[in-house]
Amino acid sequence: MTSRGALRFLVRDSQVLTRIEPLHPVRSTVVPVGKPWIYELKLDGFRGVLNIEDRRPWFTSKNANRMPRFQPLADALARQVRVHDAIFDGEIIVMGEGGPDFNALFMRRGEPAYAAFDLLWLDGRDLRALPLWRRKKMLAKLVDHTPIGYVDHVDDPGLFAVVAKRDMEGIVAKRRGDPYAPGTQWVKVKHAGYSQLEGRRELFHGRPRRPIVSRGSR
Repeated sequence: MTSRGALRFLVRDSQVLTRIEPLHPVRSTVVPVGKPWIYELKLDGFRGVLNIEDRRPWFTSKNANRMPRFQPLADALARQVRVHDAIFDGEIIVMGEGGPDFNALFMRRGEPAYAAFDLLWLDGRDLRALPLWRRKKMLAKLVDHTPIGYVDHVDDPGLFAVVAKRDMEGIVAKRRGDPYAPGTQWVKVKHAGYSQLEGRRELFHGRPRRPIVSRGSR
């Protein structure tokens, strides 16, 4: 499995699979509608895959690179979730008054938090072939009463209008019955007037910064 979106891993003593390339949403200006679709908030942060193997945690990025900056967050989360091994997909964020504050996250202001929207592996079981609704149900139960946030979903495409009114980044549409596998398509629809987009290019390219990820192997 070498294509984008595939979960790549190394099996060691039948333990958790440790390398992942997350599914990448396709951008659209149109919200897909119909019975198969569910809708989640698109949180403005850094995509983060939380890996826990033998109770040892670490984050990897959307490009499967290690994220040493967020190791203290990974350690804190792993201490409070009752798993031996697991793989979560989600977003690292800093919450502001009206929702996620990307500038604060990027500039290392505020306390980072983690919100998960998918569960791919749990205590020796590969969950990727399960339909999305089942994975999310398992995820919600697992992270209840833990510091890991749960990204809930709705059936109403009108969520996008609410997001735009509240000046949030956008939504992600997913088919409730899809596996986590190559060929599965997630659709992101961004709010064109989102105020935090102003100056975003300069934020990334206008000044030197310390690395967020590491390309070194585990």
